[in-house]
Amino acid sequence: VGIEAGDHVWAARYLLERITEQAGVVLTLDPKPIEGDWNGAGCHTNY
Repeated sequence: VGIEAGDHVWAARYLLERITEQAGVVLTLDPKPIEGDWNGAGCHTNY
């Protein structure tokens, strides 16, 4: 289950990168893509 989910994430990232490349869109996967005071916005999830 965990290995398969990881495979799906990698495949989705690859497809997203290819689609944005062909569309001429800049893709960033950085948790804080714009500089500034992002107090607490660190791309995390609480369950």
